[in-house]
Amino acid sequence: MINGVLAPYFLKKLVADVADQRFSLLLDESTDVSVSKYLGVVMRYFSNTRQTIVSTFLGLVQLEGGDARSIAQALVAFLEKCCLKKEKLLGIGTDNASVMTGNKSGVHQVLKEEYGIKYLVLIRCVCHSLQLAVTHASNDTLPRSVEYLVRETYN
Repeated sequence: MINGVLAPYFLKKLVADVADQRFSLLLDESTDVSVSKYLGVVMRYFSNTRQTIVSTFLGLVQLEGGDARSIAQALVAFLEKCCLKKEKLLGIGTDNASVMTGNKSGVHQVLKEEYGIKYLVLIRCVCHSLQLAVTHASNDTLPRSVEYLVRETYN
């Protein structure tokens, strides 16, 4: 019922609402307990029907590999399946994983160079950036047990 009726209906409504507008995606890669890799995709766009910016879950894409080319290929194929034009993709928001943000071979760079999305904007997650900075700053100053205690207490 969900996969055969509801999901296609709501996806069709979403694509009609997006129409021919630009949109952005929030991407996060994950691995489940069976070691299958997935890419969670959230879409942000301006809704003409609601007259506001909308953030909505677009889908969960199973990945064949964890490298940037595999992720970019799966993402572009998913957009085509959803009848969304990759040329209308304005930006992606990701964590700071090098597979997503790498200057030479990250997903952002692969989408720009190999898929022709030349003006794609990359937004790095501020929370992930802050966590990396704090971890780096505390490497030489705090014992690992204190860093672990602080990280797990306020996470």
